[in-house]
Amino acid sequence: NHLPRILVPWTAPPSRLTGRLDDQRPTGGTAMYDAIAASMSMFGRRQRTRAAMIVISDGADTASDHSLPQTRELLRRSDAFVYAIAIDSATEQRVSTRVNPEALREITGPSGGYTEVVRTSADLGPATQRIAEELNSQYMLGYATTRPQDGSWRTIRVRVRNRDYVARARRGYFATPEH
Repeated sequence: NHLPRILVPWTAPPSRLTGRLDDQRPTGGTAMYDAIAASMSMFGRRQRTRAAMIVISDGADTASDHSLPQTRELLRRSDAFVYAIAIDSATEQRVSTRVNPEALREITGPSGGYTEVVRTSADLGPATQRIAEELNSQYMLGYATTRPQDGSWRTIRVRVRNRDYVARARRGYFATPEH
């Protein structure tokens, strides 16, 4: 939609969300970056350590005040995992709404998430299932540094030796001093 709205707070179990979007109808342009920015404050108010944002969009932002670089920087300063499902309809090929999975990948990759591209509504269930399985298979790693917490960006890289597994992780963090 052209104006982001938070329709529900953090909700558990997921079954309580059933039907919450049934009455929503899109109007105007797509303000995907503004919607991501508006939801960032929710991550500071969550009750569980692990939480993820799932963006379902064509990735073609047409109405945001925020730019892609601004949105990426907001996410970089948060601990939000972001996943996206890019809807690339095989039947609808309007130029103004052509899917932009690369914009979604620029948002999801650095957070430790990823972007799935789906072509039909039948692909949506399996895509969300794969994301759910990944979220349920995550591990949290921690380490202590002797370097001072100076607010600088610290790059991290996680690798696995067994090539049967995939390690997806944030690309870094800000060493923010504790107040």
